[in-house]
Amino acid sequence: MPDKYSPQHWSQLDTEEQIRFWQGVEDGHVDSFLVAPERKRTRRRRGEHSTRPKCENPSWFRPENYKKLGGQLGHAYNRLVKKDPETGMLSLRMRMSLHPYYIQHRLKAGRTYSFRPEKQRLLDAMWPVLISFCDAGKHTVGMYITKLAEKLSPKDAKGNVIPGTEVTVSRVSNLIAEQVRYGVLGVSEETQWDQESRKRLPKYVWVTIQGWQMLGVDLMKLQEQQQKRLRESEERRRLIEEGILGEDEDISAHAARKRWYLHRSQETLKQRRAKGAARKRANRLARLPEDQQIHEMARFLKKTLPANEVYYYSDDQLNQLARTHLYQLELSLAAPPPH
Repeated sequence: MPDKYSPQHWSQLDTEEQIRFWQGVEDGHVDSFLVAPERKRTRRRRGEHSTRPKCENPSWFRPENYKKLGGQLGHAYNRLVKKDPETGMLSLRMRMSLHPYYIQHRLKAGRTYSFRPEKQRLLDAMWPVLISFCDAGKHTVGMYITKLAEKLSPKDAKGNVIPGTEVTVSRVSNLIAEQVRYGVLGVSEETQWDQESRKRLPKYVWVTIQGWQMLGVDLMKLQEQQQKRLRESEERRRLIEEGILGEDEDISAHAARKRWYLHRSQETLKQRRAKGAARKRANRLARLPEDQQIHEMARFLKKTLPANEVYYYSDDQLNQLARTHLYQLELSLAAPPPH
């Protein structure tokens, strides 16, 4: 069957179309035996906006005040990053985007061509961040995708992301999704909708065995160090306290990751709902005069603070604490509370 997007020979046309074709030959309008297909009408037009990323050259290296990574994590980081002994400047020693694995498994990831230069630079800059914040036991990266994008973004002297030059979350999210298809990264599949903040819970990633092989670490030593850290992990201690795990039993990395993600999800939900409740309280108090705001906040503190703590507060101290909480809610008390 001929392709609808490729030219057809006149013999493949219908009878009526063949008649029109030969009439065109006799009139001199047709000079080829191949008939171009009719293109489908569409309203889509190429935009005039630039498709260049906001941050074309992202980079991140461990600051000097960070503790040096030990074991195979440190070995992997040193394979990625080098330091000039004369100037002290840090630069990439190995560019992960040029690894042969990405060429051999293109079809597995649904790609036909190699990475574009923009994606290569983003991928090269992301691996030092992943290894730097990787847990030695669970191999999870201790930050979600929004924080990863923030780490890779250029910052000013105060450490704030420069507007208009940041690495967007969508770029990092798409890149990580592609790395998951390659099999070098894993991502948490449990996504839950938070009704209070109208957002999904953040996703966390971890480095797979294939990713460690690409980094060139000793897998036997890496596994020994992983098992040692898992025995000392907080997840194993909690399971032992709950009676689910025995003192002589070990926890797998998958179970530790699942337990860790559940705990982080619960903490995220608590923080979001606390922020949502504080925002509702602030909106309600904003309609009241200043003295009424202090009175309502003092009543709220009496209900929420521990009884033994409220007992020792005088009225002035409680009002002062109410002013502090109102200042934190950014309400009408513009001046900071006295200390």
